[in-house]
Amino acid sequence: MRAPIAGTVYEFDLKPGAYLNAGDTIAMIGRMESVRVTVHVDEPDLGHVAKGMPVAITWDALPGREWTGEVDRTPTEIVKQDTRRVGEVACVIRNPDRGLLPGTNVTVEIRSQTVAGALTIPKEALRTEHGQTGVYLLNGDAIAWKPVTPGVSNTTRVQVDGLNEGDAVALFSEKPLRSGMVVEAKFP
Repeated sequence: MRAPIAGTVYEFDLKPGAYLNAGDTIAMIGRMESVRVTVHVDEPDLGHVAKGMPVAITWDALPGREWTGEVDRTPTEIVKQDTRRVGEVACVIRNPDRGLLPGTNVTVEIRSQTVAGALTIPKEALRTEHGQTGVYLLNGDAIAWKPVTPGVSNTTRVQVDGLNEGDAVALFSEKPLRSGMVVEAKFP
């Protein structure tokens, strides 16, 4: 058999003596120096994704490694995936040492905006009350409402203006919070 392209065989599941039909896949072959990664982006976040944006990939199997690339193609439709509605964003990732393998589950960060030296807090600390966005700030053994201005965010953190480095903010609580409430602070 002759492969239609030059490349690396990265999947070959045939056993000696196996029967094949015309059109059956024999092997998966690709050029591994750059790989395509399909990213499922939630519908509300798609407005922040554009062709050419930088992408960073990490893989739990190789901690401490990062691969970079860019968005190659934005979605042409929204599809349902379990309980989510997503668009499939195609990214091209540089893989010069061929360490990133096809078919792996990776963590992807599409960098739509970057703010150098940004102060961030967990998203669940940000609240909207009486038409104002803010946080409950720890002040001694009590909390006080502090208005903040949110900026860029990712799935877990949000940049804020109006706080100082080292400020402690209250995370989400089932118990309603109010200024002046005495609390016992627990830090991770």
